[in-house]
Amino acid sequence: MHISQRTFWLGAAIISGVVFLSLVVFLIVSMGAAGFAKEGDYDMKKAYEQREAEGVALELSVQDISEAAIDEKKEDILPKRSAKIRAVGDMMLDRTVYLHSLKADDFSFPFLNIADFLLDADLTIGNLEGAITDNTSIANGEGGQRFYFTFSPETVEPLTTYFDVVSFANNHAHNFGADGLAQSRGYLDGSGLAYFGDPNNDPNHLSVIVEKNDITFGFVGFHELVGFGFADVVAEVERLRPEVDVLIAYPHWGHEYITTHPSAAQKAEGHELIDVGVDIVIGAHPHVIQPIEIYKNKVIFYSLGNFIFDQYFSEETQQSLGIEILVQEVDPSFAKASEGKFEFTYKIYPIRVSEKSQPALAQEI
Repeated sequence: MHISQRTFWLGAAIISGVVFLSLVVFLIVSMGAAGFAKEGDYDMKKAYEQREAEGVALELSVQDISEAAIDEKKEDILPKRSAKIRAVGDMMLDRTVYLHSLKADDFSFPFLNIADFLLDADLTIGNLEGAITDNTSIANGEGGQRFYFTFSPETVEPLTTYFDVVSFANNHAHNFGADGLAQSRGYLDGSGLAYFGDPNNDPNHLSVIVEKNDITFGFVGFHELVGFGFADVVAEVERLRPEVDVLIAYPHWGHEYITTHPSAAQKAEGHELIDVGVDIVIGAHPHVIQPIEIYKNKVIFYSLGNFIFDQYFSEETQQSLGIEILVQEVDPSFAKASEGKFEFTYKIYPIRVSEKSQPALAQEI
């Protein structure tokens, strides 16, 4: 797989309490209003369309470097621990997606055109929008049944092949009740696929800790669409923060099919998550791409859009983003005051979902 080396880059350093941003100038022109020129929100619809047409990825880096670090010899900088994460949006493996898999006699069918992207990472993460059960699928029926998703146990093998961590913090993981959720966890326990989050925001299932390349990652998920106490999420973040090197939140939030802006609740919750210690926020549920915000030198992806879904009724619901996050420990000899902290470099890939519910990097379709 060839990924173009033309990328969008943003560097941000905290020096004497001031955020400095450097930007590749020629891309300010090509990105226009979507360019990441300063802290704030960015219109990903324009960015998606530009990058889809050119077949290139966006790239930005965010790091926390002390003033004392600037005087060190930069040629001596050597990253210590590092890991590459790739994250995607909403995955639904029932209804028409299930029928395509049956026809192909292959439950890995939805993943085939994006396999290289998913496998080229140390950790791959996604939002699993449904339960894994032995129940018969009813989602191709009439009325409300179309929104009750159960995924065949045969999906466990491709999920464990292509993913390392999934979220159950969504409104469909409980479609088959407590038994369906218990079956889902049972199928994944021992499979090697970690999971976090709960459709009812059970405080006992909000998070998971995963070790990779000697880096301790914490994942926290919550479902905004049911009555829940955000204080429980904040408490879980505060509990996890001292136990992990990198903390990622995966909220299920916002309004469906709104591309132009996150809701007021998304903004407030996203900011508070950063305030209490989250490093990266990756949102799900709207089924479309929403803006990205840089807040206090951290990145909030309000919605990555559909990754695997059968919503073929609009361009927006067939557009998606894949995120690559390169996590690198800042060399203590360079950033003495930031010892143990990490630099995050992001690449943002445009993905298009076909009418067979197969995502692929947009430039490869």
